[in-house]
Parts: sequence; C-alpha cells; structure tokens
Amino acid sequence: MKVLFVITKSNWGGAQRYVYDMATSLPRENYEVAVAVGGQGLLAENLKLAGIRVVGIPHLERDINFLKELFSTIYLWKIFKDERPDIIHLNSSKVGGLGALAARALRLWDRWDRKGTDRALWEPRVIFTVHGWAFNERRNFIFQGVIYFLQWLTAFLSDRIIILSRHDYRQAIEMPLIENEKFALLPLGIKVPEFLTPDKAREFLKIDPKQKNIIGTIAEFTKNKGLEYLLEGIERLKTPDKKINCKVVIIGGGEDFEKMKKEIEDKKLQEDIILAGFVMGASKYLKAFDIFILPSLKEGLPYVVLEAMNAGLPIVASSVGGLTDLVENEKNGILIPPKNPDEIANSLSLLIKSKSMREKMGARSLELATQKFSFEKMLSGTIDIYSK
Repeated sequence: MKVLFVITKSNWGGAQRYVYDMATSLPRENYEVAVAVGGQGLLAENLKLAGIRVVGIPHLERDINFLKELFSTIYLWKIFKDERPDIIHLNSSKVGGLGALAARALRLWDRWDRKGTDRALWEPRVIFTVHGWAFNERRNFIFQGVIYFLQWLTAFLSDRIIILSRHDYRQAIEMPLIENEKFALLPLGIKVPEFLTPDKAREFLKIDPKQKNIIGTIAEFTKNKGLEYLLEGIERLKTPDKKINCKVVIIGGGEDFEKMKKEIEDKKLQEDIILAGFVMGASKYLKAFDIFILPSLKEGLPYVVLEAMNAGLPIVASSVGGLTDLVENEKNGILIPPKNPDEIANSLSLLIKSKSMREKMGARSLELATQKFSFEKMLSGTIDIYSK
C-alpha cells in the first residue's frame, strides 16, 4: 500500500512530529511511504535521514495568498497524479483544504479520463488528521466564519477524519451534513524521549545546581502560546508580598523571540527567566524542571505536554483545546483560564510551596501518559483506518 503524507510547513512543530513518527513507523514491508511538504526545514531533513522520500510543494506557505494557493493546488494535483497513492494523509489546516479539493477533483478526472481504456480505476482514500481546528483561533467574526466553512469543506471532502482530542471531536460531530462515522477519535501517542538526568539537563541549560523551584516550558514564540501572560504571572510572583524563589526556563524560538526578550528586560526579569532559544531534541532536558507550564490560547493535543507527563512532571496549563484531555485538574496538574496572569501566579505559588503535591501530581502524570497515550495504540488505530 502506498501512503503519501502531506503537510504545509517543514518546521518542527507538533503536526510535523506526528508526520515524522507515523511515516517512519509504518512497517516497510507493507507500506511504501512518501511525504509531500512545503518549504525546507527540519522535517524534510529528518525524513531524508530516516530514508523517507520527500516531495516538495512549491508556493505552499502558511500565510494566505490566493495566487499562491492556486499554484499550490495545481501542484498538489500533479503530485497526486504522478504518485497515485492508495492513501493521501493530509495534515495541517491549509494543506488539508487544498489537498482534499485536489484529490477529489483528480478522482473525478481519472474516472472520466479512463473511459474506453483498460486502465484500473484510481480511488485513493483521503485521510485528514486534525491538529486543532483552525476556527478556534481568535479572529474577527467574518474571517472566523470563512475559516469554519473551509474546515467543514475539508472534512466533507475527506473519507475519514482522525481527531486527536475529545475537545476537537465534540466540535467535529456538531458539523452539519457530515456523518459522525467519518470522525475517528484516536488520542495522540508519542515515542517516549530518552531523558537526561535532572543534574545533566540543568548543566546543559546553565541552571545553577543550587537553584530550587525550576519552572519550565518548551514553546514556539508565537501569540498562540500565551508567553506574554507567563511573563506577567512571573512578575506577580516576584512582588514584595510574595517574593517566591523560582527560576523560569523557556526553550524555543520563533517570530516573537526578540519581542519577548525586550519585554523581559522591561520588566527587569533577566535574573528570573532563562531564554534557552531553540534546542534540538529539547524534550530530553525536561527533567531539569520541577513544574511544566503551557499557558496557550489555543492548542490541539500538544506533544510537549505528553513528553512532560512522561518525565513525571506536574502540569500547569490553560483549559483550552486538547489540554483538557491531558490535564486532570488537581490530579496531575492545574488547569487555568487562558490570558490570566493572576491564576498563573497562584497555581505556580501553590505548587512551589508543596513538594508533596508536586510529587503526587507528577506520579499521576506518568501514569496517565503510559496508560492512555500510547504511540503503539495510535499507530495500530491509524493502520486500521487505512485498511478499511
């Protein structure tokens, strides 16, 4: 069986990790795998190193540009026509819509084109994995409505839709004119990282060995990650009435990195916050932290929280999207409203003051990660969907 994964960008985010893990884990004796991707980046590089064939998609970018979308759709048509895969597995919102449209149009064209020939009918199955519905991002009302329609159209044109979180699944089954049977809830599973010991991880991140109460996150510096609210929350922890002793480590890069750096300087938090920048294989350093935090405004089912759970960490996270699947409030972490620096400060203060609570929540995190979010379960579930 020939499987073609398709994704918009070649950076190294959650959707890219998903594509890499799936593409490199399908049994080679049963599956011929290729990945079509826009741009050059870590995903394409890592796939090539793993022996996976990569097909470039010219003009494909995350930002909307009508002319480029038209060229990308035409090129997707060409890729599908040349590759003739049995499974077209779409990932990310933009390429989901363009790919589903190109695949459906090409199927109709192939039926017409083969008339009068003995060529076998080509009927690929189109699978779309939802890495967080794009209409959950805050935009103006009209634009949000357009995005909802485009996401609905992607689901309508796809044969099956894989949903990674209960939150997204609940929204999916409310979509009009689409049978619920099209949607498959298949919780994200990860390959457990090889963690460094706390001492070695802290040494790499240049954290003082004597420092206690290390709060950490791994996030791209974009508005959706809510890092500005984390800075405000830490600022509140450092007020004269609290004076909480802690150190914050933020691993990651992105478009807002310099902006965040300046904000840290403006708030005089340089001694309290370490900006580690982008670190390849960042998850292996998670045991450097005592508490993991992700104050996102929008999420699907983030890899990084699953990795933090496998590291046995208590989690503080916004109650948005798939984060509510991962964090059982007051059991393996604390759920907080998004955009709420006061709740960030209060939750961190509570965990910092209680080592026993941190240990109890961390143990529950590890238990949940190993029992409910297994990569093997996700892989076998995906293979079942391919086969039906």
